[in-house]
Formats: sequence, structure tokens, C-alpha cells
Amino acid sequence: MYRNQWEKHIHSSDTAFPATLHLYISFCPLITRSRRRVKQFKMRKVDLCLSSEGTEVILATSSDEKHPPENIIDGNPETFWTTTGMFPQEFIICFHKRVRIERLVIQSCFVRTLQIEKSTSKEPDSFEQWIERDLVHTEGQLQNEEIMANDGHATYLRFIITSAFDHFASVYSVSAEGIAVSNLS
Repeated sequence: MYRNQWEKHIHSSDTAFPATLHLYISFCPLITRSRRRVKQFKMRKVDLCLSSEGTEVILATSSDEKHPPENIIDGNPETFWTTTGMFPQEFIICFHKRVRIERLVIQSCFVRTLQIEKSTSKEPDSFEQWIERDLVHTEGQLQNEEIMANDGHATYLRFIITSAFDHFASVYSVSAEGIAVSNLS
């Protein structure tokens, strides 16, 4: 009737139901909790400054057809926006929604002083000073400026390069880690 001792043990009325019930109860909550944790983790790790997220560069004070301002948000580490030889230079990023930024990372080259202003308006106006940094010159490599953001609610960000280490500067990417709070209505 039974092929081996294990099959006999599993089919005995004393152990089959409690063992199955025990496994079901102990494994289901673990799977559910871990899935919930992963969803929350992914939601917090969104890069809000990607064109694939609907973000746009709506203004830039200089443009070169080989290095347009859209390169800042395209997600490609090989592309960049370059300035002309005069300062200040600026660009404005539009999120098309209200966001809460927790961390900014700016990858650039030859930028000396950077100001970042933010606006929570529906239109790109009413900017307020938010962050100002003097960057370190890194010979032969990109500048990676990481900023932990306080009060990072915004619909627009304006980046103003007030001075540079050379006649030209470039911005490879702006990354804004955070979450979308609401749509503009």
C-alpha cells in the first residue's frame, strides 16, 4: 500500500494535517512581508530626473546640437550638456508633478560654483534659493556632488552655474532620488 516509510508517515492521520498547516502558516506571512518591503523600497528609489519618468529640461541658456540640455536627463553616462564660455549658465528641470526629493547627485566637469533653486508653482516661476555648493576640481575625472536634500518639495528645479574652473563647463547628469507626491492639477 505505501511505497516507503515517509509515505506511510505522511498519510497517517496523526501528522498529515498539523504538518501541512504548520508549513502554510509559517511560510505565507514571510512571502507577503518580503514582497511588501520590496515594493516600498522600489518606490523610494525612483530617479525623478529621467526623461523616461516624464521629466523635461524646459530651459537652458546655451545649446550645442552635439551636446543638448536633454542629455542631462537621458540616463546615458556618455552624454552631457555643455555651456558656452560665459557665466552664469542655467537650466531648468520640470517634473510635471509635485515631488519630494531626498537626495541629489550631480555629475559635472569644470563646475566651480553651483546654485540650485526650487519652485512648487504650476509654472516655472517663484523660485527660492535652496542649495549652493562650491565644487572641488577633479583633474581628469567627473565631479560627483551628492547632496542630501532638506525640504525637497518641488515641481521645478533651476540649476545655476555661477562660475567654472575653465571657459566651458559640462553637466553629465542630475539624479534626484525621491517620490512623486501628487500630480499638478
